[in-house]
Formats: sequence, C-alpha cells, structure tokens
Amino acid sequence: MKSRGLTIKKSAWQKLKLHFSEAFSEQFEYQRYDGDAGPDQQLARKRGRDAYRYIMLLLAFVLGPMLAHDLYTGQTLLAIASSLLLAILLANIWLLSGNRRAFLSPTPLLGLGILLILLAVTVGQSYSIYWLYPLLAGLPVLLRSRRSLAVGLVSGALALPLAFARFDASSAAVLSFSMATTWLVSAWLVFSVTEQSRRLRDMAVTDPLTGAYNRRYLEEQAVHAMESWQRYRHSTTMLLIDVDHFKRINDRYGHAVGDTAIKGLVELVAQRLRAVDTLCRFGGEEFVVLLQGTGMDGATRVAEDLRALVEGAKILPEGSMTISIGLCEVIAADSVDHWFNLTDSALYLAKHKGRNRVETARQVLAERAPVAKTVPDWR
Repeated sequence: MKSRGLTIKKSAWQKLKLHFSEAFSEQFEYQRYDGDAGPDQQLARKRGRDAYRYIMLLLAFVLGPMLAHDLYTGQTLLAIASSLLLAILLANIWLLSGNRRAFLSPTPLLGLGILLILLAVTVGQSYSIYWLYPLLAGLPVLLRSRRSLAVGLVSGALALPLAFARFDASSAAVLSFSMATTWLVSAWLVFSVTEQSRRLRDMAVTDPLTGAYNRRYLEEQAVHAMESWQRYRHSTTMLLIDVDHFKRINDRYGHAVGDTAIKGLVELVAQRLRAVDTLCRFGGEEFVVLLQGTGMDGATRVAEDLRALVEGAKILPEGSMTISIGLCEVIAADSVDHWFNLTDSALYLAKHKGRNRVETARQVLAERAPVAKTVPDWR
C-alpha cells in the first residue's frame, strides 16, 4: 500500500484476512492433480487447497479439546481414534502448506469425522452429537451439491437411530429437524454465493450484445493455446471473421438492424462449433474462433462451412450478408501477438481478393509488416 509517497506494509493480520477471503471467494472443489491446467484453473485449484487447509485447521482445533476430554475421562478407544484423525489432519495441513497434494480428500475426511462423532455417541457421550452441526454446515462448502447431499443423507441415516436411542422422542425429532435445516440453510447460502460469483464472472468475460466471449477472455485462451502447443504440441487454429461491408449495412438499415445481424451471425457460428471451441467478439464486426485440436485442413473446412452458412442465411431484411475469414494455425507463430498478426494478414488477403472467401496465413505473409488495426480501406 502506498499513501502520500510512503510505502505502508500490510500487517500479518491484514495479509491473513486477504488470503482467507481469496480462498473462500467462491465455492471450491479440491482437486488433487493439476495436470494440463491453464492459469485460471491453477489459480482456482490453489484457492481450493488454501480453503481446504483452513477448514482442516478448524477441524484440528475442534479435535484438540475432544482428544483432551477423552484422555481425561479415560475413553481409550475414542482417544486413539481422535489422535489418528488429528494426525491425519496435521499431516494434510503440512502438505498443503508446502503447496503439495494432500493424501486425503474432503469426502473421506468428513466421513471419518462423522464416524468419530457417532462412535462417541455410541459409547455414551450423547452430547457429542452436537458436533454434527458444524460438519453438516460445512458439507456444502467442502463438497459439490450431489456429493454433499449423499454424505448428508448417509450421516442422517446413521445419526437418526442414535438420536432416538439416546434422547426422548421429542428431543430426537427436534435434533433431526434442526440438523436437516442446518444443512439446507448452508446449502442454499453456498448456492446463492456461487451463483452470484458465476454471474459476475460471466459478465467479466462475455460481450453484452452477442453473448460471445470478449477480447479479454480471448487473449487468455490464446495464451493458454500457445502454451499448450509449446509444451504438449496440442494444436489450435485461429479464425478471424469479419463481416463484409458492415458499414453499408448500418447505413442502409440502421444500427438496430446491424446489431441484430451481429447477434444472428453469432448464433449461426455457435451452432457449427464444438463445446471445446471458443467464439469471441474481437471488436465491432470482427470475431475470433479458436478451434481446439484442429489443424489447417480441418479448420479450412470449418471456415468454408461457416462462410457458406452465413451467405445462405436470411440475416438481413433484404439480400444476404457475407463474411471473410483468415486462418492461422498456432504452429506457424512464435508468440500470441505474432499469431494474431498472421491471422489478420490472412484476413487482409481474403478482403483483397474480393471478400466472401477464406484464406490461410502463408509463409510470405509471415514476413510482412503487421497490418494496422486502425480500420484500413478494405474494411
């Protein structure tokens, strides 16, 4: 932090609050293996590891007094079980603190915690059943909806007979209802926060007019595609699509019809693409498609299909709308900027040869100066 030219260091408490808020910024799912993950996925998985570590720290603080109580009352079996679970927690916390994988995922960890509590109730510690409340509240935070529901139902099925055996009928009924309500309220709050986070994230990476991804998201995906090629030789081909004579469309029909035509174009293109492909609005009437795992031959066929599809569709009130497409495979580029420039050069060639056509980036285009992005004559 800087204030009036002075640098103010954050206190340890401020750093802890920031780290905690980032870890629980949205619902997480702890994943043990990173694999081929992009920067966003790696960041999400790091948040998951941090959040998992905080939750295990909380469980460890709970188990500490329970272990001390078991030792004081002479409950040898419970003390041994608590010691083993506490050792597992501390080992996982130590591994995650060193940015390593925990050897126990949340599902078996919660299962062991619930079994320990039920064991304590079975041997006569009826009050231990109240420890189920924080675990049930934490289920929707730790686990995804279906898994959380499954663990909650199993826990309820095991706890219900013990509740009616250790308490009178009315108390057992109240306990059962309050436990179910605890899980439902926690699940609803987690769902609401997660849904809000998803909407905010979608707003940050999508174009408001067309619903396609925006340029910011495109740049992130292009970087990931370049890294995937350099590291694993996974190919990706970029398509740069431009609407022919779009200014004439706006001048003739108005901007409202132009916007409708742009949205219709996105719908047509999206129908032809696969789920793994990425469609982004590059700016104005320009769009970029990233075809994952597709070389030049396959990408050229897709581009020709898109061109013919748009030409044959009735997007405009009168006549047809056409597009020009430039292609470049990631293998031909040295960097992301070079990749964009090569694809733009291919689009320039398509415009130069008469529009409504598909052109690829050739070696001669790689030696040219990058085409200016300031609305050239052909646009």
